[in-house]
Amino acid sequence: MVMIARRTMLAGTAAAMAVPARAAAPTEDLAFRVTRNGSEIGSHTVAFAADGAALTVRIAVDIRVGFGPLTLYRYTLRATEHWQSGVLMAAEGETNDDGTKDFLRLNRQDAALVVEGSAAPRFIAPADCLCASHWNRAELAAPMVNIQNGELLRFNVTSAGQERVAVRGQAVLAQHHVLEGKNRLDIWYDAQGTWSALRAAARDGSAIDYARV
Repeated sequence: MVMIARRTMLAGTAAAMAVPARAAAPTEDLAFRVTRNGSEIGSHTVAFAADGAALTVRIAVDIRVGFGPLTLYRYTLRATEHWQSGVLMAAEGETNDDGTKDFLRLNRQDAALVVEGSAAPRFIAPADCLCASHWNRAELAAPMVNIQNGELLRFNVTSAGQERVAVRGQAVLAQHHVLEGKNRLDIWYDAQGTWSALRAAARDGSAIDYARV
């Protein structure tokens, strides 16, 4: 996802016989302020729309790194996930990574997930695969598909204990998880399983932090 360096190990493309991972029930939309080395550079939002057993998740990321009016780097992502009765059924996304165009197309066909993306040809992902969009804590126990380009990803996940993170200006106790692949991703979920914070590294090694607002 987003402008962070590719931080995960590429998994095989064979389908696994597994039960599809379930969606955590969202209670409210999510919005994050994105900073680079402490300076604000953009936003990341996740909006939920439920209609009976159907759930639509819309993700928007807007990043700009610049010096005054001069733009040095720009990143935009728009993605949508479609869930039915707690199961991921489809997803699509378009990304402009500073002029490089990427895409994802994902559809469930029977027990398999068919994935197409700019990073890989059409393949069958494991049935329990989720989009690496981070709002759903169930992704920690499942293989993931990069919502930017369709790459199949796996993380080695470990718990780093509970810590307090800033959520809307308040200190909230959240569980810290460390995801290790090619690079490291730190992510926090509160006691209700709500995505609360994120930390990663940009391609140039600068610190990228998400603070919920």
